[in-house]
Amino acid sequence: MRGDGQAPKGEARRISIVDVAAAAGVSRQTVSNVLNGRDSYYSETTFERVTAAMQALGYQPNRAAQTLRSRRTMQIGYHIFGEQLESMQGFTLHFLQALVKAASEIDNQVLVFTHHRDDPLGVFKDLVARRTVDAVILSESRIDDARARFLAESGLPFACFGRLAADLPQQWVDVDNVAGMQPLVDLLVAEGHQRIAYLGAEGEEYWKIERLEGFTAGLARHGLRLPKASVYRGTDAAIRRRARQLLTGKNPPSAIVTGSDSVGAVVVNVAHSLGLKVGSDVAVTGFDGGAVGLLTEPTLTCARIPVERITRELVARCLRQVEGGPNDDPGQLVPTEVVRGGSA
Repeated sequence: MRGDGQAPKGEARRISIVDVAAAAGVSRQTVSNVLNGRDSYYSETTFERVTAAMQALGYQPNRAAQTLRSRRTMQIGYHIFGEQLESMQGFTLHFLQALVKAASEIDNQVLVFTHHRDDPLGVFKDLVARRTVDAVILSESRIDDARARFLAESGLPFACFGRLAADLPQQWVDVDNVAGMQPLVDLLVAEGHQRIAYLGAEGEEYWKIERLEGFTAGLARHGLRLPKASVYRGTDAAIRRRARQLLTGKNPPSAIVTGSDSVGAVVVNVAHSLGLKVGSDVAVTGFDGGAVGLLTEPTLTCARIPVERITRELVARCLRQVEGGPNDDPGQLVPTEVVRGGSA
């Protein structure tokens, strides 16, 4: 680069923040705010214009300079459990893809990590000691989550996909599982289904319980009775057996509502193995809206979790804390949407 700021002849000039501001029709400071996640300073429309200009121009921020100026790593940690990487955990992949995209839009990277089986919090202690990341995002959380409690005590910013205990910072985003399940019941009843069963994964996690509660409330609103034998939660193998029992019974359900796309996929496979046509012989619904439901034949009708919106909000919550310190932001519930596939 010459002293006058122009690139030597034959060398392409590096796109700058000024170029992005001009292309987006905003100020240089606005572009800086977008890059650094200061979302209280710009609108959603402005954000989209700036990121579109960056992509069109091929703008590459100087990460080293940003890190030196801000003393930040420009990295957000994402903790996962080993079972989240299992082949049937398609929602994890969907969530991670959206999280990486949300972070990259503001020039941050995602560091994915897991823990040692004998010391679940050891890796978190190391992150805090080394300041490897600026913040951490958690999922698959419990209400009283030991990871969130440790991060809160250590002062490392975090945000959680899933609700937290009242005495923890309310840095969480979640979906309304009860409300999300009820439109699926409405859809099935409108299609004429009266015998509707429910199958879900085992476990006492609140979202599993809430989805069953939403299903039960939806049936009650339509005055439908729910036989005890029509509700079951268990392992994949046990669900496969129960689905077969239900579908080959004397009075089989005409529709099966499931607590997740993974369980829905199991039911679809069982129905196929029995020679049933999913969508006409039996309706099946899921809850997630990720990759698993798109791979079934036909695709699953489901309550879709707005993963892209959730990950962007989680990243924004982290950066607000990084920029301004701890805050009193309340937790946030976001609605699901019914996505119609061929299964119901």
